[in-house]
Amino acid sequence: MAYASGGIYLLLILLVGYALLSLIHPAKRMGVVHLTGLAAALGTGAMGLLLFWASLLGFAPSRALLATLGSVAATGLVLLEQRGRRIEVQFQTDPEPHGGWQTALLAVMGAGLGLMALGALLTPLHEWDALAIWGLKAKVLTHQALRPVPAYFHDLTLSYSHLNYPLLVPCLTAGAYTAMGTVDDQAGKMVSLFSGWLVVPLVYTGLRWKLPRLPAIALSAILALLPVMFRYAGVGCADLPLAMFYAGSVVFTAKWIDEQQRHDLLLAMLFSAFAAFTKNEGLALALINGLVILGFGLWRGQRRPWSSSLVFFAGVLALTAAWLVWRRGLPHTDEDYGSKLSPAILAANLFKLGEIIPVMLIQTGAFRSWGLVWLLLGAMTLLGWRALARPHVQAVWILLILHLLMYALIYCVTPWDFFTLVVITIDRLLLHAVPAVLLLIGWHWASLASKDCFPANRSLDSRR
Repeated sequence: MAYASGGIYLLLILLVGYALLSLIHPAKRMGVVHLTGLAAALGTGAMGLLLFWASLLGFAPSRALLATLGSVAATGLVLLEQRGRRIEVQFQTDPEPHGGWQTALLAVMGAGLGLMALGALLTPLHEWDALAIWGLKAKVLTHQALRPVPAYFHDLTLSYSHLNYPLLVPCLTAGAYTAMGTVDDQAGKMVSLFSGWLVVPLVYTGLRWKLPRLPAIALSAILALLPVMFRYAGVGCADLPLAMFYAGSVVFTAKWIDEQQRHDLLLAMLFSAFAAFTKNEGLALALINGLVILGFGLWRGQRRPWSSSLVFFAGVLALTAAWLVWRRGLPHTDEDYGSKLSPAILAANLFKLGEIIPVMLIQTGAFRSWGLVWLLLGAMTLLGWRALARPHVQAVWILLILHLLMYALIYCVTPWDFFTLVVITIDRLLLHAVPAVLLLIGWHWASLASKDCFPANRSLDSRR
């Protein structure tokens, strides 16, 4: 019964995301993978924010609240339908070559995702961070609204649970518990599994922007079958949700830089805001996205380069402001790396980069976690070097380098022993960046073929 009710909750998330996507995107039709993946990802972020805002207003999650959100989304879709704005599914009708290979790759990928589901839903909540941070917060939010502030958020005897960590994942899980009518740690992991799965269609969407279906499916299958995906999918932590939202932000930041379509800027802003409300490092990643948008606008001499970055930063701030204000009164019970990244502290510790960066690079070659995906990035960059002339490729390379440099700087100022800390954290940190890696592999691959095979700037709207 809990799993059935949880499934209905996931359909509600999809409904909310579908309404939001139809409101934002001008497309009349989209391929089924593009539409469902993008709508589910948007719905995941939107549901987390909506439940948080409702909690701030004094409304703990309830089935009545979930029904209200569903009714509003359904009503919005009816209104959009009347205006001709509801996006419809476009199924593939034209046969493509290599159909047998596509079927085989999809079958392998489906088997991998199925094994992830079995591993997640047939085992109890056992990962330490899932128990002590994200799961504990979800239980608090299930039973209490954030107004008045629950004692939990000021009780320093619970300091191991990082009281000021963002609440998107706990809010989503609290919504699942409410839909189920019980706090079931094991069944509640379907939210983590769902958001982890979504990184695959989002990366596929970005790959299909420049690649035909077969290589896009192949690279998406590589992502889905990475050993690190099996480790973190469905464990109840926030790392794969962050990777998923960051994947969306990277795809649509790149599309905005290349095509200058307003809906791409809005989607980049939304996914960046969702990432900022998922983990602390997501806020820094959102800032980097905005700076890259501004930098490319200035560099390419756009007519109003400041306006797009202003829209981006204003949107991210508007969506995260309530959280940023509310968290100011919470005790800092974690390492508080933000306060340590001051110029003076960084200057005193930069010498550590000489040992930190080589260790990080060595870790990318760990076959037990990554297979050959990071090595494939190096090889494909050398073979497809012509792609470095494309602005969207340049932008994602900058995003990836700044992303990894941010983690290297955090290692510089950590109070923990670096060699002890890197062993237990490097997999999840590199996991956040791996969607950008797969996108770069695909876009460099695209530059190897003729323009007739890989035409640039093709629309995603009708793709699967």
